[in-house]
Amino acid sequence: MSKNELTHPSEPISGRTLMNLKAVLESYLGGGEVKDLDLALLMNVPLNRLSQLKRAKSSVFTVGRSINLEAEPDGEVEKEDDTELPGIRPSQAILVRLLLKSPDLVPIPLRPSSNEVFELLQPVIASVHGRLGVKATGKSSFAPLFGRSYISSYKMLGEDGAGVQNAGLPVARLQLLVVGKYAQVFRKWLGVYAAREQSAPEELPRTLAQKSGWGLLREQDSLTDWMGDEVYTDFQTQISREFGEWFEEHYLGVLRDEARSRDLDPLEAIARGKWTKNDEVSEEQLLKYNRFCRPILGRSDSQFALFRESFGLTSAEAYWVLGLQVKAFYRFRQRPNRRVDAPTAVLLRYLFRYPEDISLFMPEPLPGHEIFEAVSREDPDFKLSQLAPLFGASRVMSYEFANSDTDCPFFARRLAMIFRSASAGGLPIFKLLKDSVEEEVVARGLSLEQFWRDGRWHK
Repeated sequence: MSKNELTHPSEPISGRTLMNLKAVLESYLGGGEVKDLDLALLMNVPLNRLSQLKRAKSSVFTVGRSINLEAEPDGEVEKEDDTELPGIRPSQAILVRLLLKSPDLVPIPLRPSSNEVFELLQPVIASVHGRLGVKATGKSSFAPLFGRSYISSYKMLGEDGAGVQNAGLPVARLQLLVVGKYAQVFRKWLGVYAAREQSAPEELPRTLAQKSGWGLLREQDSLTDWMGDEVYTDFQTQISREFGEWFEEHYLGVLRDEARSRDLDPLEAIARGKWTKNDEVSEEQLLKYNRFCRPILGRSDSQFALFRESFGLTSAEAYWVLGLQVKAFYRFRQRPNRRVDAPTAVLLRYLFRYPEDISLFMPEPLPGHEIFEAVSREDPDFKLSQLAPLFGASRVMSYEFANSDTDCPFFARRLAMIFRSASAGGLPIFKLLKDSVEEEVVARGLSLEQFWRDGRWHK
């Protein structure tokens, strides 16, 4: 029986296949279209190189070929800094094949709509606002919690389902943060109650290990339908208490400091928004703020400029976490004495204060030596020299990859992230990965036996 060409392409992966992946992921992720920012993250390339990658051939056709040997269809030769033709690298090809077959492995969180976030948070928002004495009710109280004016709430919570797109990606990232923390609390207490109650399904621990964020919360009804009314009420009380404490002490604490950094009354900002503050901040003025509520500016020594380096991210990862296009990033950088926009500042302020929560956006790659140990347990004949070829590089890179004293190499970052999460969920990631590797090797017209012997991806 022939394989589905969409999920098992017979030709080497090229830029055209990225569009197939985009369609597959849009169906899985929800929350609107998969943007170039998402594809750049997956391919781990700077956003301004993505358009080039979409037109690229497989590297099996481009390695060693000069760019001036191939003209565009209209006869124009595209000028690039690199002398070699751009191509889809083996590590990128493996990732594309893996995600075409298993989109649930994509290292991008599922995206709730603004209405779903509002429904999830409404009880907590009402409770917190009541304790703070904030007079904000209904939908108008929503957008100010994400750095926008109260009037934006109605666009964000419109019936057309385009709320997140209307609000912008930085707002969407803040929503992912809040939903991710809620999911952590939900998972913790569901695990506690599952261990305590004999009526809990046997497969529940595995489900909890495999899902996170909105992917977990959207199934909360089916995950708790085994609970009796009394148990369920107690369960929800525990979640509301713990999440409410985080929301008020951590998240609203950051919002209050962001308001002070903009010379705004915190309660007014949380209730009504009006976060915009465009005036310049002089060096003398900057010194008047304490370190917790110092304005985040576009200058080179700010948290905004130092974010990527501080968290050890690639440029594609940093842009994705902040939800910023390249133009927006440089627009802020070109205004060194002005504040960055409120949603971006809130996210930065939160992550620098609670850096462990970067994992809600960007999971840490599993170190190469741990991957090799896991693979060796499953396949004792697997050689160390085969480790890098399994991740799309040459065999000589295996030793650096497996060195516990070095960071995860660039080529392996995305696949190593997937390896970590899939392993934690008990999924057969080694088999899935190896199958994708071998499909690409065959599509490139290479011998599998020779490939596993010498690790060469190109003829």
